[in-house]
Amino acid sequence: MSAFDSKQKTYRHRNEVDVVLTLSTSDTPVAATMFLSLGERASDLLNDDRAFIPVRLGDGDTMIIAKSQIASIVEAAGGKPANGKSKIYGEDFSTHAKKEEPPSKTFDPYAMLRIQPTASDQEVRAAYKARMKAVHPDTFASLGLDEEIAKAAVLATQKVNYAYQKIMRDRSVKQTDRKA
Repeated sequence: MSAFDSKQKTYRHRNEVDVVLTLSTSDTPVAATMFLSLGERASDLLNDDRAFIPVRLGDGDTMIIAKSQIASIVEAAGGKPANGKSKIYGEDFSTHAKKEEPPSKTFDPYAMLRIQPTASDQEVRAAYKARMKAVHPDTFASLGLDEEIAKAAVLATQKVNYAYQKIMRDRSVKQTDRKA
C-alpha cells in the first residue's frame, strides 16, 4: 500500500501486517492490521515517538489506538494462512482487502516492458530499466504535477515491477524444469 505525503508530494510505501492486539482496557484479543514502513518491525513502530497508531480492524474500519493502551501484539504466524484463519486465536482475516496480482490472461508482461518474448535476459533488464526511468514517480515529482499523475506513475511503476518479476520468475522456472 502507499500513502500520499502532501508535504513532500511523494508516496510513502507501507506494509500491512496482520496482528492480534490485546488492549489494557479489555482482555478480549482483537484481529487487526498494522501499517509498517518498508523494513520496519512492529517493535520499531511501538517505540517511535508517536503516541497513537492507526490499525484496520477485521470489519475494514480504521481505528486510531493510543500506544499506551496496547497490552500485547502478536503477529499472525506466517502472515495470512490459506484458510483465512489465524493460528493464534482463530481470528478471521478474510475480510481484509486482498492484494491480487493482475490476471495473467489480460496482463502481458512483455507488452508492458515493450519487448518480444524471445528477448534475452540482458534485453529484459535493459527494457525494465528504461521503462522504470520513464514512469518512476520521482521523475514526475520534480515537475510539480497533479496528485493524479503521481498516483498514475506509482501504478505504472508497480505494473512494470510486476511484469519484470513475472518474466524472470517464469524464466527461472523454465530453466529449472529443463535441468530436471
